[in-house]
Amino acid sequence: MDRGDVSSRIAALRGDAVLLAKDLAEHGRSLDPREAFEVAGEAQKVANTLEGVVAVAAAFGARFESRMVSDRVIERTHPVGFVDGMAPSMLAMEAGVTEGVAGRKVRLGAKLSARFPQVLELVLDGGVAAVTAHKVLDACAGLDVEACGRVDASLAPRLAGMDPARVSSETRRIAARVAADQVAEHAAKTRKVRTVEVCPSEDGLTEWFALLPTATSKAAWTAVESLAAEYRDVDDTLTVPESRADAFGDLLLRNVSVSAQVTLGVPVVTGAPDPVAAPTVRTFSPRDPDETIIDATTGEEVRVGDLPADTQEDLGWHEFADYESADGPGVPTAVEMAPTRLGADTGATAFVSGVQLPGLGWVDATTVAGILSTLPLQVARAVLDADTGTLTSITTDAYRPPAKMRQLVTVRDGTCRMYGCTRPAERCDLDHVRPWPTGPTTPANLAGLCRRHHRLKQQGHWRPTLAPDGTLTWTDPSGRTRTTEPVHRTHPDDPPLTPPPSSAPMSSNPPHERSPRGDAWADVPIPF
Repeated sequence: MDRGDVSSRIAALRGDAVLLAKDLAEHGRSLDPREAFEVAGEAQKVANTLEGVVAVAAAFGARFESRMVSDRVIERTHPVGFVDGMAPSMLAMEAGVTEGVAGRKVRLGAKLSARFPQVLELVLDGGVAAVTAHKVLDACAGLDVEACGRVDASLAPRLAGMDPARVSSETRRIAARVAADQVAEHAAKTRKVRTVEVCPSEDGLTEWFALLPTATSKAAWTAVESLAAEYRDVDDTLTVPESRADAFGDLLLRNVSVSAQVTLGVPVVTGAPDPVAAPTVRTFSPRDPDETIIDATTGEEVRVGDLPADTQEDLGWHEFADYESADGPGVPTAVEMAPTRLGADTGATAFVSGVQLPGLGWVDATTVAGILSTLPLQVARAVLDADTGTLTSITTDAYRPPAKMRQLVTVRDGTCRMYGCTRPAERCDLDHVRPWPTGPTTPANLAGLCRRHHRLKQQGHWRPTLAPDGTLTWTDPSGRTRTTEPVHRTHPDDPPLTPPPSSAPMSSNPPHERSPRGDAWADVPIPF
């Protein structure tokens, strides 16, 4: 098959699809509801076919295994069905999706091609959606090739017309009939694969995922439901989901005392130039004659009506920030955009922003200020470039980064710097973007890469470039690029966190230790 011919056919197909989509978006209002849903259903069959095309193409690419041996790459070609460990990463870069989504696409093509040829034919024909095919694969996990072939022969003739909600249960029923021993063995293995995971959700919230034995789950759910019902009896404003969440958290932390140390990269502004004054407008509103004020000279209380006319007029003029000036809508200052003042009740004048906590999500500025005000902490200053936020304080001539430099780069990156990868930077290798000694051992030339993507970078198909502002750009031989950004970075166009003019420094570091904006990283232990 000629690569250029395939690309030309895909380009022609995409062009037709784009024209159809634009025409439908512009003139689709003329369709009645029945016709509109029929068109959507017909288009879904085309989408099913294209999902199959992506899966099959990815399966052919995944059968090539690349291994680093000494200073060279060795490639082996396996039968269709084998999936190289780097395949999801390669597809993620090409398709512009996350590594998890890419992995499912690769697995779909590999398993269907090797074990379910009739189901694959239905997907390529457009009669079965990719999500339905995934249900078949999940239900047949643990079965060998022969057993999968028997399930395929029994299930495929009925799959296109089957209720999608019944696909998983029907596939499991057939699998238990044709290979009961394999199903039982896989079930025994999966009961050992217990896990609990957390991932960031909306700001201030974190999602939990738990995979537990059925008996344990039943007992835990009963306990949550029972305690949640008691909470709703006490507080009738609680919704059912809210009461369940409160009950789950209370049950989880009951009779448990746990502490953990977490490193937060917190920009703390202790000194900055005075902000540019916002445009103002004067408005006259006469004061009530019976209103009283304190005379600044005598300190006595006097009526406004007893004051001279010119003084009453002066008191009636008020000056406000003009957010709809002739130059366009006014922009609130950084203070008005609510960075939180640290220790306002104690007279402190430092301001902090919110922070992204790797693996858990966004911590708002108020919470960070409370942490810094109430908990024991250690502050390690990192000198940043005021315009780009790049760490510049530590350099070395050695190949191995010192511990402090590793800590700073790890906090900056947050996760693996490969496109679509979310592995925590704490478990990543610290890689020289430009190989040492050509590239120095500095934060401006270091990036965290998990072991898998470190190997992928060494293969040389995608080459990284680290920009001064921390952006890492991956480029393939044809010039296509993918970019990733560090978790903590100061953007040149971000409004500064502006403290009051009387702000005082938080520490007595010497002048060469302070960046122009006074940014610092705070190492904050947080109890959970």
